[in-house]
Amino acid sequence: MRTLRRMVRVLLLVSITAVCYAALLLVLLLFLPAPRLRRRGRNALYHLWARLCLRILGGRLVVEGTPPTAPFFLVTNHLSYVDILVLAALVDGFFIAKLEIRGWPLIGLLARTVGTLFVDRELRRDVVRVNQLIEGVLARGYGVVLFPEGTSTQGYEVAEFRSSLLDYPARTAIPVHAAALSYRTPEGEVPAHLGVSWWGDAPLLPHARQLLGLASFEAFIRFSSRTVAGNDRKALAEAGRAAVIEVFEPLIAPEKRATDTGF
Repeated sequence: MRTLRRMVRVLLLVSITAVCYAALLLVLLLFLPAPRLRRRGRNALYHLWARLCLRILGGRLVVEGTPPTAPFFLVTNHLSYVDILVLAALVDGFFIAKLEIRGWPLIGLLARTVGTLFVDRELRRDVVRVNQLIEGVLARGYGVVLFPEGTSTQGYEVAEFRSSLLDYPARTAIPVHAAALSYRTPEGEVPAHLGVSWWGDAPLLPHARQLLGLASFEAFIRFSSRTVAGNDRKALAEAGRAAVIEVFEPLIAPEKRATDTGF
């Protein structure tokens, strides 16, 4: 049953992604002289694609609070590549991602098309370039979504936030929104901190195979009702993390956390 489920889901995911990608290219071409219409078309297709992919994967989206309206700057914890689908289904934003994703098959192509901002974490001066891109994205009326932990975790805590990409909101004192992600799998399934969260040295393809085999899962996102602001990026990172922790529901208790990904 799991093997059949995986095969069907892969076929559906590829088909939906291909159709939405073709539609996105058409929208970007048709509305090239009309930035506002192009933005609306891009956002609508992005939301549709993300919601359909979540449904195909067996994910049920549970939302608490109100997503921010673009333009915005949003920080959240990071658990999995599934986080992208959850957030893309709800907000009109560009994601900041590690440079390696740019080269991933299919996912990298889609990420480049929708305007993902890639940062080379091994090159310190690249942060300056990305901070300039963030300013441009906000000026064009989009939102920016940042995972300041810098890596995905299994979800027993919110890790320390890196402050380097909070330079623009610190310089301009714009409000920073916060949200928290969490997942849950049914009883008898692989627990969410292993089956959905992608962390440590877990290889992507075996983890994706495991995710595709899950009967279902719930994806929770809670948007904080308050924003944080400040002119010091390190203090802003601490305040943003505190705001995320306020609405964060751990996937697993710290004392029960896994020491190995199982792959």
